[in-house]
Amino acid sequence: MAGCLGAVLLLPAVPAFAHEGDEAAEPAASAPAASAFSEDFDALTTALGPSVHETHIPKSTLGWTPTAPSGWTVSNEASMGVKGKSEWRGWTFATPSFWTAAQGGQGREDFTKGSGVIAVADNDEWDDGNNPGEQLFASTLASPAIPVTGGSTVHVNFDSNYRQTGPQVAALEVSFDGGAPQRLFEYSTAVLGDQVYLQNRTLTQPVAVPQGAASMQVSWVIEQATNDWYWAIDDVSVDAAPRAGAESPLPKPGPQPSDVPAGISDRKVLFIDFDGVRFDKLEEYATPNIDALAAEGQIGVGYMQDNALGPTVSGHGHANLLSGVWVDKHRSPDNNFTNPNIEAYPDFLTRLEQVNPGFSTFSTADWKPLNDHLILRPDVKLQQTGASAAATDAQSVEDAVEVLGTRDPDAMVVYLHNGDATGHAYTAESPQYRTTIETLDQQVGRLVDAIRARATYSEEDWLILASTDHGFTGYGHGGDQHLTRMIWTLASGGDVPATGAATSQWRQVDIAPTVFRHLGVAIDPAWGLEGVPIGTASTDPFDTVAGSLRAVVDEPAKPAYSGGWTKQAPEGWAIDERTPAVGVSEYRGWSFMDGEFWATSEEGQGRGSFVRARDVVAVADPDEWNDLGNPAGSGARFDSTLYSPWQPVRPGGAVDVSFLQHYRHMTAGVPQHAEVVAEFDDGTSQVLWSRDGATQGLLFEVNQPVALSTVAPDGDVSRVRIGWRLSDGGNNGYWAIDAPAIRADAAVAPTVSASIADGALLRGKADVTMTVAGEQLEAFHAQLYTADGSQVPSVKGYQWAPTTDSLTLPAVDFGALADGRYTFVFSAKSRNGLRDELKVGVVVDNSRPELEITVADGRVALVASDAVGLRRAAVNLYDAGNARLLKAVGSTPAATPIATAEWAGDWALPTGLAAGTYTARAAVTDLAGNTRTVTATVTVP
Repeated sequence: MAGCLGAVLLLPAVPAFAHEGDEAAEPAASAPAASAFSEDFDALTTALGPSVHETHIPKSTLGWTPTAPSGWTVSNEASMGVKGKSEWRGWTFATPSFWTAAQGGQGREDFTKGSGVIAVADNDEWDDGNNPGEQLFASTLASPAIPVTGGSTVHVNFDSNYRQTGPQVAALEVSFDGGAPQRLFEYSTAVLGDQVYLQNRTLTQPVAVPQGAASMQVSWVIEQATNDWYWAIDDVSVDAAPRAGAESPLPKPGPQPSDVPAGISDRKVLFIDFDGVRFDKLEEYATPNIDALAAEGQIGVGYMQDNALGPTVSGHGHANLLSGVWVDKHRSPDNNFTNPNIEAYPDFLTRLEQVNPGFSTFSTADWKPLNDHLILRPDVKLQQTGASAAATDAQSVEDAVEVLGTRDPDAMVVYLHNGDATGHAYTAESPQYRTTIETLDQQVGRLVDAIRARATYSEEDWLILASTDHGFTGYGHGGDQHLTRMIWTLASGGDVPATGAATSQWRQVDIAPTVFRHLGVAIDPAWGLEGVPIGTASTDPFDTVAGSLRAVVDEPAKPAYSGGWTKQAPEGWAIDERTPAVGVSEYRGWSFMDGEFWATSEEGQGRGSFVRARDVVAVADPDEWNDLGNPAGSGARFDSTLYSPWQPVRPGGAVDVSFLQHYRHMTAGVPQHAEVVAEFDDGTSQVLWSRDGATQGLLFEVNQPVALSTVAPDGDVSRVRIGWRLSDGGNNGYWAIDAPAIRADAAVAPTVSASIADGALLRGKADVTMTVAGEQLEAFHAQLYTADGSQVPSVKGYQWAPTTDSLTLPAVDFGALADGRYTFVFSAKSRNGLRDELKVGVVVDNSRPELEITVADGRVALVASDAVGLRRAAVNLYDAGNARLLKAVGSTPAATPIATAEWAGDWALPTGLAAGTYTARAAVTDLAGNTRTVTATVTVP
């Protein structure tokens, strides 16, 4: 039988009602509880019929029935009538495969605990057909009367697969002996928050049976529901104890603001993560707090990807912001998170904890998928619940203010949801949206005030960041529209330049690296981050023409914040234009334009997903070119090549090219050819990359970094340039590039050194040698110049096609030159035209110093002078004939030059000299090595 009733004595247990935080008790292994009642719905297999409104499910598939099991009842709100899809009109019964086939990718397939036949209330699928309009879904599935024993506690156990968003309310109710129902637990936005996935769980709910009660009825209720998902159950039983492995229906209570630990940094970050707040409305409405932050930092628009990478929805918008990488890396392309890669690219709070667990990290949010899938492991993660996004935003702000006032966080994320909720309910053009935006600004003011009220604020350096996950068009988002893709970024404080207006189109992926830079965390290249810290100066050559962008010519008027275009190439760049002077002027060959100018030329064709690029990009778009007059229809073809500047390269040297690109060929079999070419000044060229629409068919290389390499040919090669050519184009595709970087192994310039040092003192004759290091050496030259720049004809040398690495001027006769300052100029050049020159200043000094000697009172005194400087002075005592050294009288230290132009000193004559006549011989040497010797007679009485 599908249902089993029995008069089994049910043992008492506590607690009587499950509430947040209850733990499910495990049944005793030695005494398994008998089931008073069970139902698996599998007896309905023979009642299953074919699809009615689910027309994509084959009629041969018998997979559903509206008929409840014996004793069970389904009660629908009368106003539902025959609206909506028949298969899901209130609680119905279906096989898991039939239910999953109704619509994939929304978690129905996750209910692996369900088997055979399951009970399903799917208001999402019900709303998808047969015109339910504004009708709300309300349905109750009630069990038969189940015998119980008064005063006992029983457990309702069942498998459950539940999803909710919006106003949907789900509940488990019980009534005794036909009395009024009592609500045991409730799922709703007020209890759980928005967008909650409680899937494939085994639940246990304790029920206190009143004294004297003999039976109870259990009901599964869904009410106030529209297109906001489902509840499926299976394997229901009523037991004396919880089923093994079962859990409480409601999640445990989360952490509190008081749990935030003490931080380690006096540099701190607050990121305010807005949902669905449009930049144009920030400018239009009264937002004084955001305006004040912008004035102290900068604010401006950027753009998120279009549907070529993923729809403009919250899941990947917040993932972009928190992880610092784009959707094709973090793999959160929508709100389902079916195959995410977030562990590889975690949110910046989790990354901070990985780098240093001492960081104090905190987040607060009401959107449950944000906490379940994107914000992984900060120290404290608050899950807000409430009746509305306005209420949960207020609670998030209160809790963040408490943290700022009582704790010491290093990095905080405060998510504010109500912009999105109001936009969906009333549109972003409504008065209600204005009220919400201005309220959000007031909440920003509260957060800023709380920061500035901190007792330690004067010792701290706060960076405040804010952005949004997407924009809005009408009631919604998710498409390629300009207003939906337009996001904005605010950065204030820290090292961000206070320019007011943003200095670049800061992207969502720039938030994470900005946080890391401010907190002094070195960004590991292995993290694969794709943003840059806000305020980073551009090195992209294309951005240098930003001041030359102009308005539309042939294009329709552009929406605000779309920028402009120009044919003016950056300095050194060139365009070889062979496209006929027809078609849309803006796209007549390669042009430079704001990426959003290009994206808004035709939405829906993937142009808006070139988000790794920013600011000015180079665009070749034959599809848009052809939109004026259909020149391709008359045989005209798009043919344009963008060339980089020439730059040096040596024969056989490596050439490396990197750039970002967004390439598409949209029409199979139509010839469009693209290639990247390296051209060398010897007339040769090499194709580094190519695509051909005629042979390769449809191509879409979305938002890709490209790296190419080659080697210059041997021979007479000294320069290289790179060309991007799009040819044979018509109404069939486009190509955009950005951030080109070209590195070539240039020829090495010769390096000259000399055997004499700058400032050398020269006299007499000496060899002078220059030595050259380098390759492809062509000529050496050496020349001496006087102080007035005249050549000294006798001192020069030249060598063509040198066979050694040096040039020597042998035995240069400096003694034949007048004393004074001279300059040697040594130079060398290579066959590639590179050269090096070395200038060495020297002093020629062939003059001896002046020296006077005086002998008196038993002492010998010397006075010496020299224009260049003195090195050493000494006096020795000789015999009367000045032939035989008798004794040293005195000298200056040999290791320490006198180093002045004038010097005087004296020494005592040796004692004990016999009476007679002697000779005192004195000598002084200058710094150049010139020596003067003088003598004096010494008489000893």
